[in-house]
Amino acid sequence: MIALAPKLKALYGLSRGTQAMLSVAQPVVAALVAPGDPAPARIVVLVVAALTGFAAVLALNDLVDAHLDRQRRDHTGPQGVRDIENAGGRHPVAQGQLPWGAALAWVTGLLSVTLVATALLGWVCVVLFLAAVALEVGYCRLARTTCAKTVLSGIMIAVGATVGWFAVTSEVDPLRLGLLVLWMVAWEIGGRNIPNDLADVDEDTRMGIRTVPVVRGVHTSAVLVFVALVVASAASIALVLAARPGVVGLAGSVAAAVYALLLPGVRLLRAPGPSTALSAFNRASFHPVLVLIVVLA
Repeated sequence: MIALAPKLKALYGLSRGTQAMLSVAQPVVAALVAPGDPAPARIVVLVVAALTGFAAVLALNDLVDAHLDRQRRDHTGPQGVRDIENAGGRHPVAQGQLPWGAALAWVTGLLSVTLVATALLGWVCVVLFLAAVALEVGYCRLARTTCAKTVLSGIMIAVGATVGWFAVTSEVDPLRLGLLVLWMVAWEIGGRNIPNDLADVDEDTRMGIRTVPVVRGVHTSAVLVFVALVVASAASIALVLAARPGVVGLAGSVAAAVYALLLPGVRLLRAPGPSTALSAFNRASFHPVLVLIVVLA
């Protein structure tokens, strides 16, 4: 058991377990705001598909980027701020903590479970999941090509979230589905992707990785983050009101947006830098979970 513990920790780090578990809220919120009354059994299958799917895609990111991550072996990130994405370890394959074969087997197993679960939910969910995987691989391949790949990350997250919608209905509600996609794209870009790149801007510059902070600068990136967070806040509030109108929906969604998105965005705008960027990333990661609580309430 003692010898097994480091391997389990490495697998948790490979799949960025904390981030994967938080991400489950995205498709579940989509399922709950979709028209109709989803059966509890479908929600359970969706949760399984979401957890294994996010764990697989996040681990796949490390496998595809292993050649780059090996050059980051001594990179520790901003001091004094804990990075929730790296709970369990940072890039265990590149660090030599986990054999490539074991990592590949782990990803393959997770992908297999996800495909079975999404198949139970419907062929549309399978297609959306495979599209999200393809977008993630494409994002990784563009690391040194263009900073516009941040848009690709937003689309990938939105596609993954819509699995929850189509898991419970085939109906396309332009308002709710449009707000869901807008929220996810803006939240990923402004809440996670650019802030995460801001936290690593010095390392990315040295390695020749083209991100928005590297190409456009720290201050411009902070402005873009804030604008995206305002859009994400407005879209999430409108989505909750469209699906669950009332005082609880309004007050809860506003409070969630202010706490998880707007206040960290203002701090980053006032003092753009790695530490404030990582703090904004950490806080934003909880936003879908808070919205899920509001919808359930």
